[in-house]
Amino acid sequence: MKTLEERARALCAIDLQRRGIFGAELAARVDQFWPVLAAEIYPMHETVGEWPFTVTEIERLSEEYRRIIDPR
Repeated sequence: MKTLEERARALCAIDLQRRGIFGAELAARVDQFWPVLAAEIYPMHETVGEWPFTVTEIERLSEEYRRIIDPR
């Protein structure tokens, strides 16, 4: 799970930086949204180890994340 979290955090940071989010806000948003990317990399039913997020939490975070990175 540690490697998955690291990858998800890195990808999340890239997405958010492309939207002009940096510094303390970037760090806070990565903390908030990394589970969205982790769930995309490995669907929750395939994740090995402890997965502390519910499907409902991931769906809610995903909607919010999408609004930030694709605000059309």
